[in-house]
Amino acid sequence: MNPTQAMKHLLPFVLLLFAAISAGPSSARNTISGPTQATAGSASATEQTRKALEKFYTEYARWMSASFDEEIAEPASPLDDATRRKVEKAREESGGDPLVRAQDFNKRSLPTITVEHVEGEWYAVAYLDTYENRCVIIPFRALLRKGQLVITDVTLP
Repeated sequence: MNPTQAMKHLLPFVLLLFAAISAGPSSARNTISGPTQATAGSASATEQTRKALEKFYTEYARWMSASFDEEIAEPASPLDDATRRKVEKAREESGGDPLVRAQDFNKRSLPTITVEHVEGEWYAVAYLDTYENRCVIIPFRALLRKGQLVITDVTLP
């Protein structure tokens, strides 16, 4: 088994380990907006949010990995105002993008993107950084507001 295949098999384990550690002994979380509600006959709000976050993150990473001659539009940002300010400040200070924890994104990493629900409104986005052959895990707090993804927090490195 080559190192890339090994990392692909290790990624779900690392993600689950991260989720278990970050959940801690308490299941209470303080949220401003309250829990999201599932609509009758549809997937749970948690699963809908997870899928929306995965879709946004994959589109964002694809845009980050595009070469200059590719015409891929930057996806609309679902960050709320406070999170947008936090991310912009981190970009200015570090020169990197806190949403991917890097300055750019390798196309070979696109198929390795996974999003898992951690607890409450917290989700873990993970991918295999093929430049450094390491797993990157980024916690996001997200919810659906009127059917639209809203990212209300992202942890900074």
